[in-house]
Amino acid sequence: MNLEFRKPTEQDGSDIATWKYEGEYSFYDNDKTETKNEWARNIHNEENAYVIYNENNELIGNCSFDLEDGEYMFGVQMRPDLTGKGKGTEIVKTILDFGKKTYDFNTLVLLVAKFNQRAIRIYEKLDFEIIEEFVWNVNDEQKEFIAMRKTY
Repeated sequence: MNLEFRKPTEQDGSDIATWKYEGEYSFYDNDKTETKNEWARNIHNEENAYVIYNENNELIGNCSFDLEDGEYMFGVQMRPDLTGKGKGTEIVKTILDFGKKTYDFNTLVLLVAKFNQRAIRIYEKLDFEIIEEFVWNVNDEQKEFIAMRKTY
């Protein structure tokens, strides 16, 4: 898969801010709260954020690699119409390879909503292991989350 990682532009942020997901995945909508919408619209100001373009020059997602308390935290979001199509493992592997090459981390941690079994299966295929389960107040909702870690 030929993906290009770019620093986000204001236009990328405007596009990302409109992404809406189906069913329970609407939890990830970028207009769910004003804070989340503001984050999306200002992604171009995030130091370790990237947008992902495919070979047709289409925005397909975004990711980030933030150093927090000595560990890199991984975040990823795919354009809604591309989710659930069987390409997630390949896309996430490409993103992880880019992150490893760029940041040379030894471990990577991510947080994922516990209901998102699609994503959890992808992360497990890519050697992430569950390290913690917890409840977190996100978007004014109490949600169960899982922390996962990959060691290189």
